[in-house]
Amino acid sequence: MVNFEEQLKLLIELQGFDTRLLKIKDELTSIPERIGAIDQSLKEKGASLKKHEDNLKALQLKRKEKEVELQTKEETIKKYTSQMHQVKTNKEYSALQDEINRVKADNSLIEEDILKIFDQIDGVNAEVAGEKELLKKEDAVAAGEKKKLDADAVRIKGDADKLKIERDGLAAKIDKAILAKYERILKNRGGLAVAPIVDESCQGCFSRMPAQVINEVKMKNAIVCCESCTRILYVEE
Repeated sequence: MVNFEEQLKLLIELQGFDTRLLKIKDELTSIPERIGAIDQSLKEKGASLKKHEDNLKALQLKRKEKEVELQTKEETIKKYTSQMHQVKTNKEYSALQDEINRVKADNSLIEEDILKIFDQIDGVNAEVAGEKELLKKEDAVAAGEKKKLDADAVRIKGDADKLKIERDGLAAKIDKAILAKYERILKNRGGLAVAPIVDESCQGCFSRMPAQVINEVKMKNAIVCCESCTRILYVEE
């Protein structure tokens, strides 16, 4: 004959094991998520660094283009200067002089642009160097955090395995029909199959329990379930 009082005590104890195992499961699930968050943070910082490096390359390319343009115009000035020795009229001479002055004016603007680009390159170079140093430090910190999380996962998994062995040993003492009912409720009710009655209310769903149900629970002559949430009820001594 089933001793319902003893079975209920075993179920309460079993619920304690399952609550701890559920918490451990959540901890294990959170570890890959936390590692993923670390990797994502590093990825974002790496993308920021690459953006600055791309900006630096673009500035360096722009500087080279300006230097080529400046060199081309310098060649143009040399060509016009050479032609000045060959002209025969003042009008031709003046026209060449005007062209030389115009190109020199253009060159002054280009040289100003080149100087500005050099200043920009210096600024971006400093930003790139700073971000590289910061990323290097954060990468080292992240590696340490990930190593610790991996170690935590191994430790927690070991604790879970030991707890599962104890849990299964306890479950073996429970009547099979009662255990099957418990595990069905456990699955359907988010890991909480056994709930106490406190202040005349089920602590699983907080529904108020009729006096008759409370008395049945206190008598411990059967497994009594909440009519609202189906959880197994007990009254704390």
